[in-house]
Amino acid sequence: MLKKVLVTNDDGINASGIWSLVNYLSSIADVYVVAPEEQQSAKSQSITFLTEVEATETAMLGATEAYALKGTPTDCVNWGITKFRKSGIKFDYIFSGINIGTNTGLAAYYSGTISAAREGALHGIRSIALSVGGREASEFDYICSLIPKVLEMSDSLSASTILSVNAPDLPVWAVKGFRIAEAAPWGYGETYRFTKTDTGYQLGSHLNGTETGELRYDFDCINNGYASVSPLISHISDEAAFRKLSGLFPQDKTLAVIVDVQDGLASSIAGGERVISNITKFARCMARLDVPCALTELYGYGQTLPAVAAAADTGSRTETVLRREWNAWGSAEFSKLMSNMAADKVLIAGLETHAAVMQTALGYMRKGYDVTVIEDCCASRTGHDHKMAIAELRDMGCKVTTLRAALARMLFAVNHPAADSVMRILSE
Repeated sequence: MLKKVLVTNDDGINASGIWSLVNYLSSIADVYVVAPEEQQSAKSQSITFLTEVEATETAMLGATEAYALKGTPTDCVNWGITKFRKSGIKFDYIFSGINIGTNTGLAAYYSGTISAAREGALHGIRSIALSVGGREASEFDYICSLIPKVLEMSDSLSASTILSVNAPDLPVWAVKGFRIAEAAPWGYGETYRFTKTDTGYQLGSHLNGTETGELRYDFDCINNGYASVSPLISHISDEAAFRKLSGLFPQDKTLAVIVDVQDGLASSIAGGERVISNITKFARCMARLDVPCALTELYGYGQTLPAVAAAADTGSRTETVLRREWNAWGSAEFSKLMSNMAADKVLIAGLETHAAVMQTALGYMRKGYDVTVIEDCCASRTGHDHKMAIAELRDMGCKVTTLRAALARMLFAVNHPAADSVMRILSE
């Protein structure tokens, strides 16, 4: 069954680019067209608001149905999706173009061509924008020849990713090929000039093109005789900034677990004084970062060491569970406590790495938690037991790191305001 494609543009339904595109697509798909009645370049993602848009059915060679809309490119996409859905037609792809003139670099913010594709992506439909360089562009054969490859690319990506394809206005034989390129972090290289007229000033611009041979950006490709394919995002949130602000270990989703640091065990642990000091620092840092903490105690081995208990004490964000099982998850009280917490990441420290620490860590992993064992905050009665347990945890997919490394990941990736005070704790 042929794929169903909606085609629009911003140059208007009578532009030569859209006719060439529809003619090509009609050989591989069922094509439906909704395009602006008039020129709508640089309208970005504007929509017609508080007034109705009018559509006129028209004939277009290669199109199953075609409509000229008194509206913007974004209006065309919304109208087309809604209108044809009522007829039981669901589009597999949206094509916008072929635009007369390239849409490289920051033109993506202003281009009606790319904005129409973005609107399609926002509807969950794979969308592609096509543009050919030059204000009098007429060479569309090469960019059309790329369509099967571009469809293959689009199918390999999320529907939220737009593909912006730009080609030079050259005959097929003169184009050097295509490159996957970033959208340039600048506009057309424009400089503005003000020309005095009888009625005021006229604003103009010109293109500052260079032929450097470098092909990193879409703009470079066009200047050097290549076509470019650039993936563009359609969502609004800046994911990198979001991660930085919320943290790689969000406070409300991370739990610190300190296993059996009890007076009846501590005296027999290899390197006990150093490890207890590290666990105390770990507890103090978690409290400083407002990370909730769960303390476990194994029946018959006394209470949590006072220094560790005091360091972990963050009021209602610290809970202590007394149990009889080596694996904390064997305790009904512990399981109930975990079910009441929103954590999905766990940082584990404690004594008897080869026994309670390992069993508790594996219990978390089996339940789908992201588990990190803090190696220098764990120990066993013998160094050999500890090393073997750490190796086995790694083999089973558990993350293993040091206290400093874990805190560095939490702090510096997000520029945490408590970074200085935490580093002071570590340096003591």
